[in-house]
Amino acid sequence: MSKVMSELTSTDQTLLCPLASYGLLSVTGDDARSFLQGQLTANVNALKPGDLCYSAHCEPTGKTLSVFWLYCHSDNEFWLILKHSAIAPSLAQFEKYGVFNKVTFEDKSSDLNLIGLVGSSETFELPNEADLIAKLKVGSEPNQFVLVYKSEIESNSDEKLWDALEIERVRPQLISELTQQFVPQMLNVQAWDGIDFKKGCYIGQETVARMRYLGKQKRALFRVSGTAHVPFEVGAQVERKVGENWRRGGTIIMAVNRTDTQVDGLVVLPIDIEIDTPLRLQGDDDGLLEIHTLPYQLG
Repeated sequence: MSKVMSELTSTDQTLLCPLASYGLLSVTGDDARSFLQGQLTANVNALKPGDLCYSAHCEPTGKTLSVFWLYCHSDNEFWLILKHSAIAPSLAQFEKYGVFNKVTFEDKSSDLNLIGLVGSSETFELPNEADLIAKLKVGSEPNQFVLVYKSEIESNSDEKLWDALEIERVRPQLISELTQQFVPQMLNVQAWDGIDFKKGCYIGQETVARMRYLGKQKRALFRVSGTAHVPFEVGAQVERKVGENWRRGGTIIMAVNRTDTQVDGLVVLPIDIEIDTPLRLQGDDDGLLEIHTLPYQLG
């Protein structure tokens, strides 16, 4: 059982985490569905009002601009919930391709409040339900929801717990500094049913399909944890041990510091790396990280 899960199942506590680094991008209009169908890796046409899925947005060469939860609020309104800094790269491409469509884009992050709810119980009392716009279930064991409010809601935890749980699930979010570096499969988006390989054309689809059908995937996302004595942060480089030497391993995508030296994170590594390969942060001679077995099949 994971650290976050064991902490929650030992009590009946419901934790409310402020998702301060997340944002909400709204896509509305008569052409919103068809437009997003040609932009995103998920099958937007399959979503009914109230449906939620995980997805990615690519630029023309197939590199990922953002990953997010995609919520169908109504037939002509969709929400992307993602790290706020990743909104700008996706919004720029949406605006470029959307000029000939009946579609409108709006960053609603300053108008709405996002709260992460985590708890072991199936039942819980939500605060200030009159101002609750949406309750989106994004995980089980423990139960995990994104709550969208019109007003500010008091929290009893912090965003670090939410990110720690996402790391344990090996489900990434990108910040703007890491956009356009990874094809979606390198971020395991397909493991979350975030790529529909039969939906037809969308921006970047050729690269995504080639990686699947021609066996070109060389990197994937893994969870690592251990000790670090230099800053363990998003964008930092990890080294892997090869014989008696250390070689470039990969890039940290998400990071949580549980203590001053105990860390947990998601790293893009060679897909065929041995699970017992020692890792360390670049330049951290005294640090040591271990690779965890993935909690799902990559497919």
